[in-house]
Amino acid sequence: MIVNNNENIVTVGVGDLKIAQSPKVIKTSLGSCVGVVLYDSVQKVGGMLHLMLPNCNERDGKPGKYADTGIPLLLDLMVNKAKSKKSVLTAKIFGGAKMFNVSSEIFDIGKSNIAEAQKILAKYGIRIIASRLGGTKGHQITLDTETGIVQSRIFGEQTEKY
Repeated sequence: MIVNNNENIVTVGVGDLKIAQSPKVIKTSLGSCVGVVLYDSVQKVGGMLHLMLPNCNERDGKPGKYADTGIPLLLDLMVNKAKSKKSVLTAKIFGGAKMFNVSSEIFDIGKSNIAEAQKILAKYGIRIIASRLGGTKGHQITLDTETGIVQSRIFGEQTEKY
């Protein structure tokens, strides 16, 4: 159930992360960035991270920008603030598009973001149950915290549910 009431919509900006409980809806738009969604089906609590880069080489005060600092922080918020049990959390990941036509793999930041997000989720034992990754177009994702369903719309294409 996606609600159209603005007070029930939580928007996650670039390099940010948020958690919310049902009946809230959490949303973000992605390009080469990756959206990591954690969900607790028992408490109907969800979290979303909009990561920009795979690794943080310097501390700039915005851990949500990076996979290696943002995913552990999102997990910490879900477990310690929302009181979710790590054992019930599942992940869904989206985005990581190749937004620029460059031949070098070094500049395919979307691919690097995907690989790092997958690696870190595996490190923490969080199972990825759905994903819609890559491509050349941006995504908009919306998490319904009541159901755990993520709607993913690739710009110019049909919305899919995960």
